[in-house]
Amino acid sequence: MNLNRVLQAIGCVLSVLVLLITSTQFEAAANQPAVTTVFAIVVKRLDTKTASLNQELTLRTINDVIVDGIIVIPSGSRVVGHVVEVAAKGKGSQQSILAIVIDKAMLQSERQIPLEAIIAAVAAPQDGSLTSDPTYGMMHSNEPKMVGTGPSGATRSGDLPPSSKVDSTATLSTARINGGMRNGLLLNADSQGAIGFPGLSLSWRLDKPPAVSVFNSNKEIKLEAGTQILLRMASPKP
Repeated sequence: MNLNRVLQAIGCVLSVLVLLITSTQFEAAANQPAVTTVFAIVVKRLDTKTASLNQELTLRTINDVIVDGIIVIPSGSRVVGHVVEVAAKGKGSQQSILAIVIDKAMLQSERQIPLEAIIAAVAAPQDGSLTSDPTYGMMHSNEPKMVGTGPSGATRSGDLPPSSKVDSTATLSTARINGGMRNGLLLNADSQGAIGFPGLSLSWRLDKPPAVSVFNSNKEIKLEAGTQILLRMASPKP
């Protein structure tokens, strides 16, 4: 057989192999679920000292989740998870452990969206609380206060309008304002692990659904209200 024909045949075979490999890689990539991120704020403190199995973790989103140009989860929505494992150091455990599954998003319309998500990163408020945040200070000073009404000892709330009294905790108000302005956000879309939590590590159990986010520490684990959370999730369907 002519050497040129042999080389041409080999070249054709290689070209076909390249096309097949490229096509297979493209199909595999196309079949991979799209991943999206969302930033959120812890609404109520969760810690290993008082947490229990199935206790709820509630987050408040501070950015929109957009899929195919549609806002699927608006900023300000609740994301709910629950505790699947908890251990406090010294109570039969060498470390504190807090394992969490993210369950769903709850929109203001009361619609619920199931989620497949992990906690990719956390960032502590600057001093373990929101008190160092100037936005928090402003909102906290404007919260309704209980004031006396006279000798009878009866009390009434402050004179804020009713709309200000609904959901008027400084934590949530700060989260919403900072969500719009992105002030003080310590995380970005590429963040991973724990920021501002000495000795805290974050890992994941992904061998079977649901995905579990696991916190480990050599001391008590405390996710204070206002803790920043980065979630990575399979893109929810519009």
